[in-house]
Amino acid sequence: MRFAALSALAALGLLQSTPALAGSATAGSIMSKQAAIAIATSSMPPGNSVSRVQCTSMVRALSARYRCTVWWCPATGVGNG
Repeated sequence: MRFAALSALAALGLLQSTPALAGSATAGSIMSKQAAIAIATSSMPPGNSVSRVQCTSMVRALSARYRCTVWWCPATGVGNG
């Protein structure tokens, strides 16, 4: 019991010291890949740029569905000079 409590505290400490990396978003659409990309990109913070896009097409119940993940990176040189 004591070991489990110490392990939980150690894990909590590691999670708190790890910085959050929110550089991607995933979205789905039944219309098109472009719609899924647009929805995912809408979560991107202003001033960032898309660095990678990966899409998956699926067919379910005789209808196509698209799921796309968009990765972004911060804009460089914004506000310098």
